[in-house]
Amino acid sequence: MGKTKVLALSIAAALVVGSAAATTMTIVAVSAPERTVTPTETALGEVVPTTPAVNAAPEPLADPTTASLLFMIEEEKLAHDVYVTLGDLWGSTIFSSISTSEATHQDQLLVLLDDRAITDPRSTETGVFVNSELQALYDELITQGSVSRAAAMQVGIAIETKDITDIAAAAAAEDDAEVIAVYDRLLAGSENHLAAFSRQR
Repeated sequence: MGKTKVLALSIAAALVVGSAAATTMTIVAVSAPERTVTPTETALGEVVPTTPAVNAAPEPLADPTTASLLFMIEEEKLAHDVYVTLGDLWGSTIFSSISTSEATHQDQLLVLLDDRAITDPRSTETGVFVNSELQALYDELITQGSVSRAAAMQVGIAIETKDITDIAAAAAAEDDAEVIAVYDRLLAGSENHLAAFSRQR
C-alpha cells in the first residue's frame, strides 16, 4: 500500500474516532440535570398525590354570659370541694355548713345553665376541674389548708375574698337580669361566709 493511501486511512480513522468522541461529549452535555425531589414526588420520579391543606375552622368562642357561668359554677365547686376536704381533715363544723351553702350556689347556677342549654362542666370527682386555673388553685389551697386548722381558716378567707371579687366583676359585666339576680345572691352568701371564717381566727 502506498504512503498516500496509508495517510488517507489514518486521517479517516482519526475523523471517525474524533466524531465518536464528539458524539459522546454531545450526549454528556445535553443529559438532563439531576432533579430535586419535591414533596409530591418520590426519589424514583413517582408522583404522589397530596391532599390540599384545609384550615380547620376555629372553635366558636363562648359568649360572655356563657363563659361567665361556666367559670362561676366551677369556682363554687372549688369552694365546696376545698371545704369538704378540709372539713374531713380538721373536723370543724364551719366547713360542713358552708360547703352545704356552696352546693346550693351551684344549684342556682345550674338552673341558669340548663335554661340556656349550656353543658355543665363540673366533674363528679372531688377536686377535679375543667378550668386549669381553678385546678391549680384547688391543689394549692389544699396544700396550704393541710398545715394546720388556723391555716385552713385562712384558706376559707382567701376563697371567699376571691369569690366576692369575681362575682362582683361578673355581675358588673352582665346584661342579663336573671343572671345578675343570681350573682347578687351568691355575692351576699360569700360575704356571710367571709365573715364566718374571719371570726374563727
